[in-house]
Amino acid sequence: MKRRLFVSLALLLALMLVLVACNGGGGDVTPAETPEAQATPAPAPTEPVDEEEERVLSIAVFEGGYGREFWYDLIDRFEAANPGVTVEMQISSDIEMVLSPQIAVGEVPDFMAIQVQHAGFMTAMIQNHEFLDLTDFFNNTEALDRPGVMLRDRVIPGMLESTAFAPYGDGRIFFAPFNAGPMGPVYNITLFEEKGWTPPVTWEELFEMDALLDDPDNFVTVGGNQERRAIFTYQGIHAGYLESILWPAIAGAGGMEAIRAIENYEEGAWDNPAVRSVIETFARLGPYLMDGTVGLDHTQSQADMMLGRSLFIPNGVWFVNEMADAPREEGFEFAIAPVFTMQAGQPRFVLSSYEQLSIPAAAQNPDLAKEFLRFFYTDETIVSFAQQADGSVALLGAREVAANYLSPSVYNMLRAYDEGTFMLMSFAPIPEGLPLHIPQEVFDNRMTPLMTGAMSADAYIQDMENLFAEIREHIAAAG
Repeated sequence: MKRRLFVSLALLLALMLVLVACNGGGGDVTPAETPEAQATPAPAPTEPVDEEEERVLSIAVFEGGYGREFWYDLIDRFEAANPGVTVEMQISSDIEMVLSPQIAVGEVPDFMAIQVQHAGFMTAMIQNHEFLDLTDFFNNTEALDRPGVMLRDRVIPGMLESTAFAPYGDGRIFFAPFNAGPMGPVYNITLFEEKGWTPPVTWEELFEMDALLDDPDNFVTVGGNQERRAIFTYQGIHAGYLESILWPAIAGAGGMEAIRAIENYEEGAWDNPAVRSVIETFARLGPYLMDGTVGLDHTQSQADMMLGRSLFIPNGVWFVNEMADAPREEGFEFAIAPVFTMQAGQPRFVLSSYEQLSIPAAAQNPDLAKEFLRFFYTDETIVSFAQQADGSVALLGAREVAANYLSPSVYNMLRAYDEGTFMLMSFAPIPEGLPLHIPQEVFDNRMTPLMTGAMSADAYIQDMENLFAEIREHIAAAG
């Protein structure tokens, strides 16, 4: 197996051998142990190899909740299908720290599996137009296992048209979809079925459920003690998880045009009746939150919800894998409901999580990177991602192809797409030099004060309108 994850490791080993030789080499020298991800490169071939046939693809991967085993498998399969090709991978949960020094000196990988929000340099690269245009690739490349079908037609409809993948608003595609999974209010479907409860459709129905929790028969036993459940919690100090609730709620109240106005920083995007109704509803959530919510991190709040202390928590399909070893209420089974609407009869939306694949414009081997991306978009990859990561690739029919390999919880969660309209949310790029992280402004800096009464709905809306005005001024100044 060839897993050349860090080229620098080979250089380090070579340097150590040189030092040993300089010191006389009078004994065994064992290099320090490294993590599995930094496995030593495969041994050099014993037979002569035509160097013209050798190709090296360098890739960089953000290691998130889906882990790294899927990438090992993908690399092994690609190398096996392409003799003479070696894939060298850098993978890290702190990929920005790993890559930033390299990119600063012009050393960019050929292929990246890094979400824009996971690394500041990604935003800078968008601003500087440093990604390869993939429009023609998607429009005119046949799927490897679907002769006659262009790659564009294999991707879930609506993804390639969004600003998450066409960031400049002109239809040109610069990012390729990796995975897609529903996000929203996660609940224990076993509990709801046992109690005969139906997940709320409207916000009012959610608030009304609180009265049911006064009944001791609906209490939960945690550590031998009977506790009253709460209707809602979230990842307190990581309020960004609330995006899975906020954006679908706004879409339900004001349509996708309300979302597009926010994505593009339009004047009045926040100060309109539909959006205002949603912000005012969030301001009502405080009394219904699980005790201690605002001081918890994501694992703590998620663990409490799984123990039964809260009926709902905002999250996505990665929740299953991320908390695989956490204790839980007996019979606990994950499911996701479409987000609650302001009024009965309004459309219900399901925000989709996504991750992005890209090829830097300065890649040394862009054609090989495209081959790798084409190889990615196959049924075999769908199955591998389900087996290795319990996730769903962003291709049409992926759930059906992977049905026999996904866990029951993930399969249940993917059913949310059947109950609500698929949607994405991605902010348009902001000018270089403007030190703002929009999701942080929307959620981390303001959402907890809004829900706990420290900030009024009017103040929240005015803050966001002022912020968007500042962004528009910078956009205008940038030309």
